Amino acid sequence: MIIIKIKLKLRRLISYLLAGVLVGGVAYAAISNKIFMKGTSFSTSTVQLKFLKNLSQDLSTANLTSELIGISFEGILNGWQQDYPVKITNTSTKNMNVWTYANYQTDQDPASLRYSLYVELLPWNDLNNDGVVDSGEEGASLGKKSFVKWKTEGFDLGSLEGNKAYGYILRFSSLDITDAKQGASGIFDFEFGVLQ
Repeated sequence: MIIIKIKLKLRRLISYLLAGVLVGGVAYAAISNKIFMKGTSFSTSTVQLKFLKNLSQDLSTANLTSELIGISFEGILNGWQQDYPVKITNTSTKNMNVWTYANYQTDQDPASLRYSLYVELLPWNDLNNDGVVDSGEEGASLGKKSFVKWKTEGFDLGSLEGNKAYGYILRFSSLDITDAKQGASGIFDFEFGVLQ
């Protein structure tokens, strides 16, 4: 009887060992049959808008800047108007939705000229790339707003493709220059930025 019990225990042990070897072998085969993708790198795009310094030149790095020094408009009366052309480029590889806003501090405009000064924004297709707005190069107006509305509402310039110049005409004008505002001055900044 003891021999039979030992034989039964031995058979069970051998069965367990064989089952373990089979399971282990299958598991090892499953684990050892791997392929790897190593060192995957991700980097973000650089989102940058730039102005063209010289409107008749190309998109070379030397002709791009993040900031333009504003000009002085003088002798403004009711009905005054002056165009200021700019070209901007999206230096990233992706399309970007771009907006423009006026940016100013009220202490830089003590006479509140911001309520009497307006901008109309027009796309500009510089067909001959001479940097001068010629007849037939103006696109349809994107609207006309006081500097106050330009600051609070802005203008949607739409989607700009990467590495392409886009021209715009900032058509400045005045309305309601009262006696109290004669001889006054103000300083204003204007921004072009990516809609986040």
